[in-house]
Amino acid sequence: MPSHSRTPDSSLAVPSISIIDRYLIREIGLTFLATVLVLLAMVLSHRLAGYLSKAASGLLARDSIFLLIGLQASHFLVVLIPLGFLLSIMLTLGRLYRDHEMTALAACGYGPLSVYRAVLLLAAPLASFTAVLSLMVVPLTMDWQFEVLARARKEAEASMFTPGTFREVLNGRHVVYIGALDERELRHVFIQTREPDGDISITTGERGHQETGEDGIRHIVLDHGYRYRGTPGRGDYEVLRFERGTVRVDTAPPRQEWRNRETIATSQLWSSKEPDHIAEFQMRLNSPVQVLVIALWAPLLARSKPREGRYGRIVAGVLIYAINFNLVGVGESWLSHGIIGAGLGLWWVHGVFLLLGLGLLLHHYVGSRGLGLLNPAHWRAGRA
Repeated sequence: MPSHSRTPDSSLAVPSISIIDRYLIREIGLTFLATVLVLLAMVLSHRLAGYLSKAASGLLARDSIFLLIGLQASHFLVVLIPLGFLLSIMLTLGRLYRDHEMTALAACGYGPLSVYRAVLLLAAPLASFTAVLSLMVVPLTMDWQFEVLARARKEAEASMFTPGTFREVLNGRHVVYIGALDERELRHVFIQTREPDGDISITTGERGHQETGEDGIRHIVLDHGYRYRGTPGRGDYEVLRFERGTVRVDTAPPRQEWRNRETIATSQLWSSKEPDHIAEFQMRLNSPVQVLVIALWAPLLARSKPREGRYGRIVAGVLIYAINFNLVGVGESWLSHGIIGAGLGLWWVHGVFLLLGLGLLLHHYVGSRGLGLLNPAHWRAGRA
């Protein structure tokens, strides 16, 4: 009797990733990694310069600088991933269009829907990774960052002044000299101050110590000292003897915005009804959603014509991203002040750019071909 072999039902087979899909994913992915690393290095180097300036002014312990930079990396990474993804799509697809590789792929039946498949296969895990960073990792690192910064500031109090040397503080308003340092106690303190009216004052004290108030502003507290004030060249100096005096050495209290809503767990933000917490929760969702929205309109914007400029569309993409970034800032401000509710939130910004993607789609594939978009064959083998 003839044997009957059963063949697998082809309708149940999962479509595999083609060689071209893997090629596009690899090219966009490598460009994305390079772009994000460059952007992250630029941002962190700027932040490093700020920390070094504070360390030189005695406001921050030097040993904590690189730990603070590392903790800041995850926060900046969440912000830079959407921009890096946009630039990687624009650079990779722009090069393929310029070198006519997309034309060759279209002739082989690799149409616009196939390009979207490759982009979305990369966008989906990237959005998931960004969501994990934004919703879980960043709140923990921001809380840790505040603890490290508070400790670094405390350590800087003891190391701000070196015995036997003069040091300028408060943007050069004070010149401080410490004769000796016994643990946290200052000995034989001399402070010259430029007063707002042009006078010069000299404050001395046998002993003193540094003290940080509840407002975060640091002072030098002197015991048993004298204060001389007058105009150079004149002999009418005022002399004041005091038992205890204070001199402010900080220009402003330290910024502590990460101490507030940025350190709150996402689960608490989810159930909160406070406008600030609603704004923070939607800002944490912003970057993952941005990645998916960019995956819609960036491939269409990257589609260049023959002999078109290399960087024109990249500049246009960055300008569109800048508009998106500013609109998100406006939406966050409205949420924080209770002008709009959580239902509208930042979704109106994403809706605007979804409409932008649909508009580009209609412009490229409907405007010149009428209802050709409705033909499935157009997507399989249409022009790329």
